[in-house]
Formats: sequence, C-alpha cells, structure tokens
Amino acid sequence: MKIYNIQNLSFSYDEKCLIFENINLQLDTNKITLLNGINGSGKTTFCRLLSGLEKKYKGRISLGYRELSKLSSAEISDKIVYLKQESFANIIAATPSEDIAIWKHKFQNKISHEFEKEQLEALKEYNLEQFKDQPFWEMSGGQIKRVGLAGLLLNMDKYWILDEPVTGLENALIDILINILQKRKTEGKGALIISHRFEKFEQIVDNWLKIKDKKIIDIK
Repeated sequence: MKIYNIQNLSFSYDEKCLIFENINLQLDTNKITLLNGINGSGKTTFCRLLSGLEKKYKGRISLGYRELSKLSSAEISDKIVYLKQESFANIIAATPSEDIAIWKHKFQNKISHEFEKEQLEALKEYNLEQFKDQPFWEMSGGQIKRVGLAGLLLNMDKYWILDEPVTGLENALIDILINILQKRKTEGKGALIISHRFEKFEQIVDNWLKIKDKKIIDIK
C-alpha cells in the first residue's frame, strides 16, 4: 500500500531557482526508504513538502488517497510524524515529560495511568528518565534529540519521516533506533529517513533514493 503518491512535483522558494522538477515517486507504507544527496539539494525541503509545511508546489502529493494540500494539520498528523533535523525545532513544552504528552495529542485532555507508564517507558528507552522534569534550556542538544526520538515511540502506528535522526547520537543509541525501525518494519510500518550516515541503515533499507539534478532517483 502506498502512503505517498507524488505526481509531476515541482517546487521552488522563488520562481528563479527550481529545487525539484517534475518528480514522480511513490513511498510504501510498509517499507523503509533512505534518501540522501549533497548539502543544499533539497532533502529537508522534501520532508517539509511531505509533512504539509510547504504548500506552494506544482503537481500533486497524495497522502493515502487524498490530496495533501486539502488535508488539515490534524488529519496529516493522524497519519505521519515528522522529526526535524534541528533538535529544538521538535520541542513545544518546557520539559521532556510535558513535551512527550503533547506528542500523544489524543491524551492531552485525559492523562491516564496507562499513558503515564507508556510515557516513562519511552523516556527510559533513550536513557532520559532522570531528565523527565528538567527544563530543556538546561539540556544538551544530544539530550533534546533523544527526547524527539522518545516521542516517536508514542506514535508507532504512524509513518515516520526522520530528518538526520542519528546526528549527535552515540552508537549505542543509534542501535536502539535501528532495532525499533526493524521491529516496526516486521509489523508493516515504514519510514522515510534522511541521513548522511547511510551505512548505519544499510541492513534495514528497502529503497535507497538520491536527489540529483532536481530529480529523485532510485539507486537501490
């Protein structure tokens, strides 16, 4: 099943410099896709297009069976979760425990004991339980990155878009993410991963794409 169907996609921030031109691409719900390219080629822009943050494109992007531009932010967030490259761009609240609660938006008005347990387990996965009530401004960039990854664990049913998720992580924490991605894959849940460190994902990737000359080409 396709999570994204992209047809004749072109995009530019200004009309003088195209970033993408006539891209046709499908992304499968149950497959892990790796996307790379040189700096400035448009990797993060592609993530923003798929997550609905950039709307002034030409062509068509379908999420499921519906045109992405016609979906509300809530409808998009019910199907996908987008982890941005910049750690601070992923946080909303003041502390990890508060931020994780917002990631699980359907519990915002009803924090249950079951959810509190799920929240703590997500933080423990990335060795963050001791920081759960610490203000973000007292935490390192690597710790904040891990909070974003912990938030993903409360959105296991959605398609993940991960922009440079392993930057700043030590190998043991990268291995945790790889194992989680592998488990999701066996359950039919896929992801789009943007990463320069493609060797870390080589064993679990189904499709390997590259941005080149305003196109997205399949190299695996």
